Amino acid sequence: MAKTSSKKTDAKTAQKKLNLKMRGIINDAYAFVRGREFTKKLANTTYEQLVDEAIEHIEGTSGKVPLRPTLLTRIETIKTEIKTAVETVSKKGTSYWSLDNQEDPKDSVNTPVTETESTTGSTTTETV
Repeated sequence: MAKTSSKKTDAKTAQKKLNLKMRGIINDAYAFVRGREFTKKLANTTYEQLVDEAIEHIEGTSGKVPLRPTLLTRIETIKTEIKTAVETVSKKGTSYWSLDNQEDPKDSVNTPVTETESTTGSTTTETV
């Protein structure tokens, strides 16, 4: 009975090795074909085409849809969202955002003060 299971194991191992070898051959063939295509495309690309692609990526002159906004559209959206956030924070006033005003500490958006920070009074800030 032990010989039967070892034959099955040997057959499975041989099949796995063959599968890996076939995958390697197919991978090499695919890489060769795609590499040739890329090399040919790169050899035929001009500086003007690269500049046009960069402009298209930034400005989106060919009518991009909102699913894939251009860089300028994305920047404008971020600016608008930041302005809205600043206006919202400004309308609430500083007392609204203080920890003393919080009813439940679980609702606080601030990280809790650690014991070392409270005794030394130092905090680490990062500027962007």
